[in-house]
Amino acid sequence: MVSAHRLHRELYSGGKRFTDPGDAKTIRVSQDIQICEMLTGATGETRTLANPTKPGISFTLRLLTDGGGDAVVTASNGLNVDLKTVATFADAGDQLEMISVTKSAGVYRWEILNNTGSVALA
Repeated sequence: MVSAHRLHRELYSGGKRFTDPGDAKTIRVSQDIQICEMLTGATGETRTLANPTKPGISFTLRLLTDGGGDAVVTASNGLNVDLKTVATFADAGDQLEMISVTKSAGVYRWEILNNTGSVALA
């Protein structure tokens, strides 16, 4: 059993943090309570956020290191109730906290719970 004061450390070291796949690659969230910290270079980069496979998955996407270019992330099924599909991370610390929700029968999308920094949606 994990003690309360070690819970965050155990989650973080237990596979909840995964490596940014890099420019033009796909971010695939496979478990609940995961975080992906992106790194950008001097020019703009893109990522695709794969659609979730079920409702109730908590996920955080954060720009850890800003090398000068933006990270533009596309989620084809939407990121909010307006079904905005593109999020632009411009500065280190920009972060979206999301949960997966049902879009329609058997189809899931992300729903932003918190937008820290100034992540622009389109």
